[in-house]
Amino acid sequence: MKNHNDILNKLAIRTITYFDENLNLNIQNEFTIKNVSKIDYLDISTHISLSNDIIGTAGMSISNELAYKMVKNFVFGDLTKDELISLSSENLAETLNIILGNILQDLEIIKNGGKVEITTPNTKQEKVTITNENDTMYLCELKLDNEIILLSYFE
Repeated sequence: MKNHNDILNKLAIRTITYFDENLNLNIQNEFTIKNVSKIDYLDISTHISLSNDIIGTAGMSISNELAYKMVKNFVFGDLTKDELISLSSENLAETLNIILGNILQDLEIIKNGGKVEITTPNTKQEKVTITNENDTMYLCELKLDNEIILLSYFE
C-alpha cells in the first residue's frame, strides 16, 4: 500500500473515532481518498510534515464554526471572541498532532522498522488554496452534520 493511502486511511478512521469519543461529535463513517491537483482549504488549516522514511505533509482543515464547537467541548465557561479564535487554532493543531501521533505506529513502514520524524504543526487561520500538477496530493472529506473536515496528504 502506498504511504499516502495508508496514512490518509488511518488518519480518517482515527479522526472519526477521536471526534466521536473525545469531542462527542459524530462524523459519518464513509469516506473516500482522491488524488487531486488542487485543494481549497477551509477557514482554519494545520499541517505537519513528516521526514526520514516517510516524506510528506499531513493536513487537517475545518470551518470556524466547527473549530468553535471543538473548543467548547474542552473549555467550560464563557470565552471572549479573541480567546475563542486563538484556542480554535491551537485546538486544531493539537488535534492533528494527537491523531497523527496515534496512527504512526500502525503504518506498515514503521512496523517494518522504518523511522519518521514530525514537525510541530503549522496553522493558518485563513482560506488557502494549494495546487500541484504532479499527482502527489491526496484529499479525504469527512462529513459531520453540515460541516466538512478535510484531511490531506501531499509529497
